[in-house]
Amino acid sequence: MIDLHEILTFNSSPFMYLVLALMAVPLFSFFTTGLFGKKAPLWASFLLLLNTGLAVYLLLTNIHAELQNFRGQWFQLGNISITLNIMVDELMLIMSVIVNFISLLVHVFSMEYMKHDKRLSLYYRYLGLFTFSMMGIVLFYDLLLMFVFWELVGLSSFLLIGFWFEKKSASLAANKAFIMNRIGDAGFITGLMILFTQFQSFDLEAIKTLMLLSEIEDGNWIVHFMNNGEQVFNSIDGRWLSAAGIALFCGAVGKSAQFPLQIWLPDAMEGPTPVSALIHAATMVAAGVFMLARIFVILDAQALEVVAIVGAVTAFMAAIAALSQFDIKKVLAYSTISQLGYMVLAMGIGAYSAGLFHLITHAFFKAGLFLSAGIIIHQLHALEDKDVSFDPQDMRVMGGLRKHMPKTFFAFLFCALALAGLPGFSGFLSKDAILLNLSAWTDHKGGGFYIPEVLAFATVIFTAFYTFRMIFLVFFGEFRLPSLIQDAKLKALPKDGNAKLMVPALLLGALSLSLWFGFTLEAEGSWLYHLIETPVFLVPVSYAATSLIDIPERYFEALHTIIPAVSIGFAFIGFVLAYLAYKPGAKLEKAFVNRREPVGPLGQISFYHWYQDSLYTKIILPFILLLSRCLAWFDAQIIDRFLDGLAKLAVVLGHVTKWFDKYFVDGLVNLTATTSGKVGQLTRSIQSGKVQTFVVMSFVFLLLILLLLMF
Repeated sequence: MIDLHEILTFNSSPFMYLVLALMAVPLFSFFTTGLFGKKAPLWASFLLLLNTGLAVYLLLTNIHAELQNFRGQWFQLGNISITLNIMVDELMLIMSVIVNFISLLVHVFSMEYMKHDKRLSLYYRYLGLFTFSMMGIVLFYDLLLMFVFWELVGLSSFLLIGFWFEKKSASLAANKAFIMNRIGDAGFITGLMILFTQFQSFDLEAIKTLMLLSEIEDGNWIVHFMNNGEQVFNSIDGRWLSAAGIALFCGAVGKSAQFPLQIWLPDAMEGPTPVSALIHAATMVAAGVFMLARIFVILDAQALEVVAIVGAVTAFMAAIAALSQFDIKKVLAYSTISQLGYMVLAMGIGAYSAGLFHLITHAFFKAGLFLSAGIIIHQLHALEDKDVSFDPQDMRVMGGLRKHMPKTFFAFLFCALALAGLPGFSGFLSKDAILLNLSAWTDHKGGGFYIPEVLAFATVIFTAFYTFRMIFLVFFGEFRLPSLIQDAKLKALPKDGNAKLMVPALLLGALSLSLWFGFTLEAEGSWLYHLIETPVFLVPVSYAATSLIDIPERYFEALHTIIPAVSIGFAFIGFVLAYLAYKPGAKLEKAFVNRREPVGPLGQISFYHWYQDSLYTKIILPFILLLSRCLAWFDAQIIDRFLDGLAKLAVVLGHVTKWFDKYFVDGLVNLTATTSGKVGQLTRSIQSGKVQTFVVMSFVFLLLILLLLMF
């Protein structure tokens, strides 16, 4: 029988301090950046450059090394050890580079984008806190510590989204993001408690080892192990295994903006655009997918099916919502939700490598899209003055920017083509890997599981449509802003930004090419795809999902040719539809400058994101408030009155008890004492000590005895 104490062996190494430095450097940035005043951006960026270099060094020197695990004790609960566990594996090393690299580019980009902000040093401190929090999630192989940093990421995002808190919309958006994430985190905590109850540990390595040894007998989930010499036998209903996985997934639903908690992410665009790039690329929203990867092997078949369905529904719904937006950042926000849906779908069907591959490629091209959009917004905002005022994020004021901002156009175009999933760009490799595995999974399972496949392939068309719609409306045709300000004149025309703006965007555009991952049109031919190996499920066999590795090869053989062709064909359909609708001179393109919200039901469903905000604000929120008022009334009128009645009854009983105690208990005692005293007084004279008295009394008693004998 395995001993949990033996699994939780405490160890460390000098190498561990290098790993911990990945967290220490951004934390040091958070504490020291405020001391540098106007030099704060340079100092913070320098520290992130060092941290990125360290992350790259660790990746290159340890990518093919054996797994390294460092553990120490955090605190003790009786004989239960709560540990600090750091796992150095391929996923941790890759994510460390991505998080630090994207954060570094955002730091550099923000030097120009935020240079006029009065609280610039505070902004860079928040960026350091955000990076530190994300690195905590990436490093720790312990669910409790992961949850601690999970909450720190939530705090950091709240501070950054609401950084311009003087704008009511930004303040409300920060509150919305914070609250919606707390809803998901309630599920996360529930999952933690279920696993801790069963395994007496939050350590993922211990949980996975004990999960492998657990069994399902007569519908009960049983685990038997030793803990510090004591036998532990836990048995609970087998459905708690599924519940634990689904509950943990709820945390990912909130953090990665999945249905039905995705409504916070579009509003998060109220924060500075570099923050949007940071949140949407490889940090906050990717944390949910990363967490799913960490717990992937302990998810049972039912939990994975829930994950797959939620991912497919989210991808489809968000793609529909992106079709009719006017705000360029909102289009990208809905796009992020949709692409995260693909990643979650991949995890649900067991396509672990494909899901993480898409997370990595998406990090580059989505950060590039946001930074390119940030350049456009920044340069258009520079055209505003007291006579000219407009929304620089509204695509209705754009158009023709390809001529004025050619470098920005190419950066945006490369990233957009990766998003649309066209060959030659990274998004094609990773998205097609998901679709290929999805098709094999669907063919194997059959039945209603064809629905996620239909939704995923339909999303390919919609993704290409809204992507090329955005390209045509922003970069082609004529610049529409002058026609909107006929009574005033622009002081200049928009142009490309300086090096601080352009270098990060162009670099991310270049990294959106697929050649960095190998000269191939298939994900299987990529070095990164093979680097991220799919682990084996550890749940009891009767509850385990079918691994894609176990699906017969015949399900994949025909798909290797069909799926890429279908994917390219669907993307081409989306391009053609977007071209016909929004090409320069098209009817919709000409009318776009005066276009308002759609009037048809389908258009409004898209524009208002399936009315989810209305559902929350007009139905769910009033219901919760009504329920709260009912509970408050019940508390005041029933519970409080009942307790008040009990208190009054207690007072009355106290008075009755006091009276009883005084007149009965004390009275009886006093009566006994008084009687004893009187009797004592009566008998005291008899005990006088005089011989004459004793002789008389003896004579009297003798007479009494004689009378008694006579009669």
